[in-house]
Amino acid sequence: MKRRSTRHKLTRIGLHIVLMSVGLFFMFPFIWSISTSLKPLSDLFSVEPKLIPSEIRWENYSDVFDIAPFLQFYANTIIVTIARTFGQVFIASLAAFAFSQLRFPGRDVMFFILLAGLMVPDQVLIVPRFIIMREFGWLNTYQGLIIPLIFSSFGVFLLRQFFLGIPKEFHEAARLEGANPFQVYWDIYLPLARPALAAFGFLALLFSWNEFLWALTVTTDSDMQVLSVGLALLQGQHFTNNAILLAAANMATFPLLIAFLFFQKQLVEGITLSGLK
Repeated sequence: MKRRSTRHKLTRIGLHIVLMSVGLFFMFPFIWSISTSLKPLSDLFSVEPKLIPSEIRWENYSDVFDIAPFLQFYANTIIVTIARTFGQVFIASLAAFAFSQLRFPGRDVMFFILLAGLMVPDQVLIVPRFIIMREFGWLNTYQGLIIPLIFSSFGVFLLRQFFLGIPKEFHEAARLEGANPFQVYWDIYLPLARPALAAFGFLALLFSWNEFLWALTVTTDSDMQVLSVGLALLQGQHFTNNAILLAAANMATFPLLIAFLFFQKQLVEGITLSGLK
C-alpha cells in the first residue's frame, strides 16, 4: 500500500510538472507581448532578444491614445459587442427552444437548412451584406455593425442540444398549469439553461470583440471603427513601432481575460452539458 501511495503521489507530481510546463509554454507569447510593449525603441532593434526590457517605458501605453482615437474605438467595441452578445443569446435561445420543444410543419427541414448554413464561409456573404447595408443607408452606423451579425446558427445548435437534455415533464407540467410557450421558455427553460447561455454568451462576446472583416467593410469613418480595425491602423506603411502596437493589443485583450475569469466555470460546464467535446 505504501509503494502504491508513493507511486500515486509521484505520478501526480509528474503530471502537475508537465501541465505547468505546457501552461508556461502557451503563456510565453503573451508574456513576451507584455515585455515588448514596455521596451524602448532601442530594444526593438537589438540583435540579441531580451525578455526583460533595459528600460521600462510606460509611456508606450499613453502614446497609443495620442496616435489614434483609442477611447472611441473602445467605446464602439463595447457598444457593438454588448448588443451583439445579448442579441445572439436571446434570438438563438428562442430558436433553440422552438426547434427542441415545439412541433410545427417543416421544423426538421428548417433546422437542416440552418445547419447547412454553418458550412457557408462568412466571406461569401460579405458582398451581399454590404449591398444591403448600402441600400438601407447603414454604412458607418451601429445598426450596420450589429444587425447583420446578430444571429448565430452555431448558438442555435449549441442551445438546442442543451434544451433537448431538459426533461419534457417540465414543459408538460407548465402547459397543464396554463402557461403559454413563451412563458415556458422564459420562466422554466432559460433559468435551467444558465450554464449553456453563459458559455454561448462568452463565445459570442469573444467573436464580437475580435471581429475584423465585417467591421472593416462597413466602416470608413474613424469615429465608428472598432478596436480590431483600429489596431490595424497602427501599422505603418514603412515602419511600425511594435512596442506601441503591442501596448494597444494588450489593452484590447485585458477585458477578454477578465471576462474569461468570470465565465470560466460556466463556459466549461455549459460545453460539457451540451454534449460537445
